[in-house]
Amino acid sequence: MLISETIHAAINEQIVNELGNSNQYVSIAAYFEAECLFGLAKIYFKQAEEERDHAMKFVKFLLDTGAKVAIKEVPAARNEFRSAEDAAQLALDSEKRTTEQIYNLVSLATAEKNYITLNFLQWFVSEQLEEVSSAETRLSVIKRAGPSVLMVEAYLAHQ
Repeated sequence: MLISETIHAAINEQIVNELGNSNQYVSIAAYFEAECLFGLAKIYFKQAEEERDHAMKFVKFLLDTGAKVAIKEVPAARNEFRSAEDAAQLALDSEKRTTEQIYNLVSLATAEKNYITLNFLQWFVSEQLEEVSSAETRLSVIKRAGPSVLMVEAYLAHQ
């Protein structure tokens, strides 16, 4: 195995985190769809797919390093939202939490001088910049729209 047991366990945990994020984005997307905010729903359904893809990247990495994949229970997603802003804030909070999780993995790989893992994680570091930035932009647009959330849909139609 090309990685330590510590990194192995941490990456298995990150797979669960990414799958949980995917489920959370499905829940957020379903909320927007139920509110007839189809542009926002489309974005969050796409985000759900991306999070699943992230989990699969970690799965493939473990397999490539000769490590066993052990997916534990994925936490339940939150399914109730007070508003579009509430849902978008949850998405941003999730991305910030994921960024910290990735940084923790980088710190672990750095401490162990595991350059294979460090190289692999660089993609995720770059990806999190885009994810947090996009989530912040969506939240900002929703906040500016206030109760006129349909203006967000018009904005998205021109993107």
